[in-house]
Amino acid sequence: MADGMTDDDLQTLVLSYKGHQPEMSETEYETRVYANRSVSMDRIKYIGFDMDYTLVAYKSPEYEQLGYQLAVERLVSIGYPKEIQHIKYDPSFPVRGLFCDKVYGNLLKCDPFGNILSCFHGFTSYNSMKMRKFYPNKYVQPLDRRIEILYTLFHLPETYLFAALVDYFDNHPDYKRIEDGPDKDKGVKCGDVEISYWMIQQDVRRTVDWIHNEGKLKERTLHNLEKYVNRDKRLPKMLHQLRQTGRKVFLATNSGYEYTMRLLRYMLEFPELDEPGLGPLQWKSYFDYLITDANKPLFFTEGSMLREVDEDTHSLKLGVFTGVLQPGQVYSGGSSDAFCKYTGAHGKQILYVGDHIFGDVIKAKIEQAWRTFLVVPELTEETHVWESIQPLYQRQQNFEYILSLMNKKNDENVPSSGLPLPDLESIRKAIKEIVLKMEESYPRRLGSLLRCGSQLTYFANQVSRYADLYGSSCLCLMNYTPNHLFTAPHQLMAHEMPSQEKTNTSPEPRSGGGIHYPMMRKNMSTTRAMSIANHDVDEEDGPGAGVATSAL
Repeated sequence: MADGMTDDDLQTLVLSYKGHQPEMSETEYETRVYANRSVSMDRIKYIGFDMDYTLVAYKSPEYEQLGYQLAVERLVSIGYPKEIQHIKYDPSFPVRGLFCDKVYGNLLKCDPFGNILSCFHGFTSYNSMKMRKFYPNKYVQPLDRRIEILYTLFHLPETYLFAALVDYFDNHPDYKRIEDGPDKDKGVKCGDVEISYWMIQQDVRRTVDWIHNEGKLKERTLHNLEKYVNRDKRLPKMLHQLRQTGRKVFLATNSGYEYTMRLLRYMLEFPELDEPGLGPLQWKSYFDYLITDANKPLFFTEGSMLREVDEDTHSLKLGVFTGVLQPGQVYSGGSSDAFCKYTGAHGKQILYVGDHIFGDVIKAKIEQAWRTFLVVPELTEETHVWESIQPLYQRQQNFEYILSLMNKKNDENVPSSGLPLPDLESIRKAIKEIVLKMEESYPRRLGSLLRCGSQLTYFANQVSRYADLYGSSCLCLMNYTPNHLFTAPHQLMAHEMPSQEKTNTSPEPRSGGGIHYPMMRKNMSTTRAMSIANHDVDEEDGPGAGVATSAL
């Protein structure tokens, strides 16, 4: 029947259904799964989960404050001034996805191509003129060894601690910024002692690794689970429902066995959920396969030795395991290749859910072609703010449309409405003020995780490219039927848009790809994006400065 329908009949049918769709409530925004690529769940036979910040949702800011406090104590123990213990963690400052420039000690929010959108040195925001002193083209190479990308939620206290130390040494009366020689602007000096920003970053990075691997972070967390971990009865229900559909559910976490066992006991073992006649349900019963010490992202490439865990002694059994993975047995290490070999799973049959854009999502997608679901807890906050700033966003789009007309004012093909156009400087000033208001609408000083004005961030682009699905929590999967088809927006390239514009008079962009927010029925990647660094458009750049095409 479908192939015999006329275009008019098809449009009438679609509009009849769209017209009866109710508006989404705020609760639905928070529980929705968003699709960058269409995923048919009836083809998914295996669903894997990371643990930290995925199955286990740590309380914010309590957990970040704990990590920050332990890191400061460790730095003092290796020689840093005791005064830094008086610097309190401020959760309103950091966002993840920033570039840390180890040479100049700056935190950069960048677009997908490395163009700098905003810059902080310590807690000081640099304007465009100041920024050009360090970055003449307002650009950095994301893969440059001087750049450390702070991808994860575990990086939030690290981001704040680095900024706090830069601010501390820059403003300490005993230290002076290095103002000449090859190390100019690359650190501070006290007498004959130099402290480079690179050294500070390396110390912070090693310290954070130490508190996670050898320090007391896990011990403190386990000692007070109610304070640091969100417990939710929906989690065991979700895992049970997934297994009831016939899918294999597996755990692949970088955490060790003991920490995993104690945390998941707390998260999954609820006496009131025990099945009558079967006794209490143990945490392991919610998984078909369990892998600890996975060592991602190495797990998705060469991997490590796959060994069995002796649950009585919490130690590893002798030798490399080479048999079929057994339900209920906990394993350590291994690789995605070994997992597929010993379970019979392959590629697009597998949906892996995690919070680490690089370790969980990018490597799983590139190396194994697994389907991916990225957990973005900030999405709840982002969508609420995004809804509130829609008038600002539309106003910016309209100004950018007018600006594009002004750049073509000598073109005979430019239509004329008879209305006078504003002057260039007033438009640029208006756009700058709008972007500033949009950034200030977000509760963190560094603004949105996903955008700066109409520009998507580097992190947002990574989500768009590598996460087939994303949502604020893995629990969002509960809101869909077992064989749900997640559909992604259609994508258009720039040369395909003019034909669409003939049927749509709205000046806002209509390109595909990129992060899409629930409040906007159209995709949000922009084709008239302003490259505005720290809300400044440089006057010396001339008319139309910063106008660029963004192809995500």
